[in-house]
Amino acid sequence: MMVAPKTKRLRAIAGFLAMAVIAASCTSAGESSVEDSTTAAPTTVAPTTTAAPTTEAPTTTEATTTTVETTTTSVPVAAPDEQALPEDPGALAEAITEAERAVRDEAIGAEEAMAWGRRQQALYRVLSANPEWATGVLEGVGPDVLRAYNSNWVARQNLSALVNSTNLATSLPAWRLNAPLPADELLAFYKEAEAQTGVGWEYLAAINLVETRMGRIEGLSTAGATGPMQFLPATWAECCEGDVTNDRDAIIGAGVYLRARGFEDSVDDAIFGYNNSQRYVDAVKAYAEVMRSDELAYRGYHAWQVYFLSASGLILMPEGYEQTEPIEVDEWLAANPDALISGP
Repeated sequence: MMVAPKTKRLRAIAGFLAMAVIAASCTSAGESSVEDSTTAAPTTVAPTTTAAPTTEAPTTTEATTTTVETTTTSVPVAAPDEQALPEDPGALAEAITEAERAVRDEAIGAEEAMAWGRRQQALYRVLSANPEWATGVLEGVGPDVLRAYNSNWVARQNLSALVNSTNLATSLPAWRLNAPLPADELLAFYKEAEAQTGVGWEYLAAINLVETRMGRIEGLSTAGATGPMQFLPATWAECCEGDVTNDRDAIIGAGVYLRARGFEDSVDDAIFGYNNSQRYVDAVKAYAEVMRSDELAYRGYHAWQVYFLSASGLILMPEGYEQTEPIEVDEWLAANPDALISGP
């Protein structure tokens, strides 16, 4: 099968990596503390006795004792993705351990798992901004999540290396950012593709994560690749059927393509054919390993958001962003100042 030239395919992913994967700085969320409000019970009134005239038997009038129960208003706990970010390696290790466990907790529902996934992503952003903490964090994370931590850190380092931070964009792309399909629906597509092609679902999910944050990004890459799995039109026409912009068709198409590239014989070679970079291969394999070890880890990745590392700083790209033409970063930030996570 003919594939896109190396340089064109590498540029295709680089355009997305600059905004969807790499975060070179971080910020701490503000903390709001509200004290509990307690209403104290009034003092109990002692009984009052009124003495009767001496010619009559004494009459006792008992006072009524009134008791008011204490009412306590509890302070809601901040959502996981709204909590302050750690400021030292030990605290970061504890927070990563908590988040990694939470996304794997079957007792936690889908909505809460999304919030923990967003926090998980923010915590690895903190580590990227403070790489000198890596050893301390490694020593502090829980043994049950150590492999996941190592894999996520390896993936992040490899993808960061693909971005040229000395030539950052001054404009935001002509894209639309959508909410992804529900996690269960996408997972069903990955597994359907695995059943049809023999390509492990976790590799397809990892590619979908790296390429478009699981379908959040709609638009052309710098090399003209399109759809949630980022196919060049010529490559799609040669290997695949259906609609390249449809999540199910694109995921199955990616499985077909990887199988044709020899996935059964060499996972590395097949993924390298998808994007001609060994760092890309290592990152995809690292994320896939996490999901293969525990399927519930997928819930965390499904929640990861889109960040854009621009010349003006790190920007959180919101769902609903839509531009038909590129727009200057500073112009867009003037209307959306809260999207700026940190300065240059």
